[in-house]
Amino acid sequence: MIKHAAQGFWVGFVMTSFLSGGIQAQEGNAAAKESATTTVIEDVTVISAERKAPLEHATVVIQDGKIAQIGTKLAVGPGAKRIDGRGKFLIPGLIDSHVHAGDLSPLDDDGADAHPELVQALRAQVPRAFLAFGFTTVVDLNPSGDTLQQLSAAPIHPTFFHCGPGVRVPGGYTALRPPKDAEAAKRMNLVYDKALAKDWPANLDPKEFTPERAVERAAADGSICVKTFVEPGFGGVFHWPVPSAETLAEVRAEAKKRGLVLVVHATGVEGWRAAMGAHADVIAHGLWHWPGDRKETAPTEEAEEVVHAAARAGIYVQPTMQVVYGDESVFDRSILDDPRLGKSLPRVVIAYLKSDEGNKAWQATADVYRGAILKVFGTPTMEPSKAMAIGPARVMATTRLLEADGGKLLFGSDTPPGGGIGNPFGLNERMELERWSEAGVPLAQILRAATLDNAVAFGIAGDRGAIEVGKRADLLLLGADPLKTIKAYDAIERIFVGGRDLKPADLLPGN
Repeated sequence: MIKHAAQGFWVGFVMTSFLSGGIQAQEGNAAAKESATTTVIEDVTVISAERKAPLEHATVVIQDGKIAQIGTKLAVGPGAKRIDGRGKFLIPGLIDSHVHAGDLSPLDDDGADAHPELVQALRAQVPRAFLAFGFTTVVDLNPSGDTLQQLSAAPIHPTFFHCGPGVRVPGGYTALRPPKDAEAAKRMNLVYDKALAKDWPANLDPKEFTPERAVERAAADGSICVKTFVEPGFGGVFHWPVPSAETLAEVRAEAKKRGLVLVVHATGVEGWRAAMGAHADVIAHGLWHWPGDRKETAPTEEAEEVVHAAARAGIYVQPTMQVVYGDESVFDRSILDDPRLGKSLPRVVIAYLKSDEGNKAWQATADVYRGAILKVFGTPTMEPSKAMAIGPARVMATTRLLEADGGKLLFGSDTPPGGGIGNPFGLNERMELERWSEAGVPLAQILRAATLDNAVAFGIAGDRGAIEVGKRADLLLLGADPLKTIKAYDAIERIFVGGRDLKPADLLPGN
């Protein structure tokens, strides 16, 4: 059985608190392991959001892990490594600003406990999977223990940034279980909220859990952002406490004082309004919960107004559409036959998922979901597949509204959410790109949202997110034009990570 519930339309039965520890943002493998060789990419088309138009027949010179020169008439010495870029396209490495790299999905907890070798194989592939699909930078919004330190010790990995432990109220989303003592509460990063004082654990001193202290804990290990949660219960399925407007304002003030980006988890109209009221920088989910008929997929007037308000406010929104579509894998396991899955998961993990043991585990998960569907809709006649399709239809509709309104979309995938096999590392990001295209987001905007806009929004644009001299050489060489087809992201021929030249085959499990 799974312990973590996904963030979909109706799920939430089995929630546990995420305990987070000290993590430093990791850069490549440090300068010593970045390429010191001069690499020249010749006659390539450079596509980068800071440019008004692509630069054709360009030469890009990489030295000491950075972009040294860009031009159309450059003279390069004979000792350089040369790469023929004719007919190819060079873009910045992609950035996913919403991941959970410590999650063991798609393994179920019993399988992970019984097969530590599967856990080891999966962990080894996680950083490579991000890179295999072009993501050279990721931001973990709620890191778990020392996971990022472990992943950053791998020979090949993307740059990991993080938000530190999320700020939570006791009994709220991701903090359902009371902490056993003050140290556990600090790891959980609880915050004392005067409006919820009657439910505050008697063994905890409120003075140790002020918004100032909570943000301080989030910022303690080099975080670039702080995350909090306004999730009252997935559209009324549950009834969880959420931070008051006063507490959110204090968290916002403390985050601003430390130069941290404020990210608010919100999936419904109440959460979106609270995030906007707190002047959050980023809403970390699309909108797929609102009052009214739970079977209806068309946004209500209330939902539409919240979307319009977000667009007017100019707040960044991470739609995270694929995470909701991925919930459908609980009943539709066809992703196990997707040939791209072999870039995400080791063969032994895929074999386990297809085995009798794996099928039994996920049948148990499906039974939990059936119970959730019955609770939500109150009738055994609601087919699981139809229930699972409601959330995806809703988030697709609201994302289209936000795009039409000129809203500020930011690429974040919530990989993996922890509730099924439908959101594996790397592949989930690729499928999220596809969902954006289906929602009608222009291809140029998709590229910008996954590169420069992400870098700017999270304050890391100083050395990444664009192809400019002096910036880190995190680059993708594509065999197709990403301004003409979303399938260009399936045509990655080379991945440069701090100047290190990798081919997709280098990143397959076991290589």
